[in-house]
Amino acid sequence: MTDRRRILGPVNLITPIIPKKHDDAEQLQIHMQTETQEQKQTHQQFSGSLLPKFYLKQGIIQNSNGSAYLEIGRTIIEVSVFGPKPIRGSFIDKATLSVETKFLPHVLQPCGDLFNNNSIDNALNNKHQQAQGTGMSAIEHRISSYVENCILPSIILEKYPKSTIDIQISVISLDEQEVRNNESGLLWLLHWITICTSMAVLDTGLEVRDIVSSGCVNFTKLGNILVGGGHSASFNAENDDDRVVSALFSFMNMKNDEIVGLWIEGGDKVELSEEKLTKLIDECCKMSKLIRANLNSYLILAYENSDD
Repeated sequence: MTDRRRILGPVNLITPIIPKKHDDAEQLQIHMQTETQEQKQTHQQFSGSLLPKFYLKQGIIQNSNGSAYLEIGRTIIEVSVFGPKPIRGSFIDKATLSVETKFLPHVLQPCGDLFNNNSIDNALNNKHQQAQGTGMSAIEHRISSYVENCILPSIILEKYPKSTIDIQISVISLDEQEVRNNESGLLWLLHWITICTSMAVLDTGLEVRDIVSSGCVNFTKLGNILVGGGHSASFNAENDDDRVVSALFSFMNMKNDEIVGLWIEGGDKVELSEEKLTKLIDECCKMSKLIRANLNSYLILAYENSDD
């Protein structure tokens, strides 16, 4: 016998409004001056519905000041925010922010064999890091640093003197094929972590300048822009080796598309000219705005339902 709740979801489920495929294609279509027939077929294959569907829910952790839960494919991320909490000691004129990222023990850390002391065994690696006093692996520390740098400009910290805001990020599950030994998979994961964290901060009621949204794309040898991690729908075995640059840009899109964070991998494989960098920024910005539109729709619906 099947439990209906497993099929239909919670009664108060709010689904983000995903734009139609032609809108998605119009935003993320790559215009090139000259293309071979094979390149045109590649563009036709990847131009429609490049952004996968995702599920987002705020306020799922009752004992935190704000929280957000995000699912995309097999990847599940949960972010909790605690604060602002008063701190002892000398007076500071604005709040401090700390971010901690944790992968569950059974979850494979992306690029762990490259960054985590060349150790595939997460348990051994965690013991090594804890011995150094960090409590986080190298990957967890890199993710925490990036998220902190992106979220800091969005919060009006001056409103909360002599306080601290703690953010806890939990990676509950991952699509291992998406991130295994793959820098683009790491950036794809970090892209969604940043968005989920910004929505969790918004759930606290803290005064913010803007929501932080991100875009993550890959630049190929043929000059194409592909969206997704290592084994997403945008890739296949024939063009997997053609990914030369993976880029992640985070924005505050409300006013002037201010860039608050960037991470580029693979720039040593190709000369990253100013023109190519501008193209990467533009495509990431388009993707960020598309996600931001979905977040806006979710927040509007959540507000309307809260009044009922």
